[in-house]
Amino acid sequence: MSFLKRLFGGAQADTDDEAGIEAHRAYLDTLKQPAIALRKSGVATFSRMGGLPALPADMAWPEWKGEPLAFLCQLDLHEIPQDCARNGLPASGVLYFFYNQEQQTWGFDPKDKGSWQVAYSARPSRECVERPAPAGLSSDYVYPEKYLMFAALETLPDWQDARIDALKLNDTQADEYIDMCSAVFQGEPAHHLFGYPNP
Repeated sequence: MSFLKRLFGGAQADTDDEAGIEAHRAYLDTLKQPAIALRKSGVATFSRMGGLPALPADMAWPEWKGEPLAFLCQLDLHEIPQDCARNGLPASGVLYFFYNQEQQTWGFDPKDKGSWQVAYSARPSRECVERPAPAGLSSDYVYPEKYLMFAALETLPDWQDARIDALKLNDTQADEYIDMCSAVFQGEPAHHLFGYPNP
């Protein structure tokens, strides 16, 4: 990161290269935003990534341009612990996430609209039944199933955020800041709801 910071981060401040990120801790604490981490569960849960979705009977499998979208994730909102900031999420029901099988749409082109879809069902998860893969969905895009659990955490802005760039962190501080941002995920992938994006 140090090379990239020098390349894109603007002028370095005239500070001791050994000064730590703690010099900015009070300010950084004001930037924290609550989020909900999606972590690997050691037990079977309704919430999961991959596999096949358990859908309510009245929900059609989402399609784009006549082809079924690949299933990414389903989240039982009732499973989210009380200490998590829900940011308006209902207390029950299920969120489903689907994406274009070929994963070739990024949203830059308006024509991409519909190639990813998030669906909500107010029905409780106990009323949802696993749906077999529809015709047209390649087995290559039925991903390995991973059960999920939720945990509260606080996120910080990416190091490229203007508020962080304005601090003119030295190389030591910048490296420590990146480590600080990733440490909240405890070595797991940075999948989360709300908070700051993790590009």
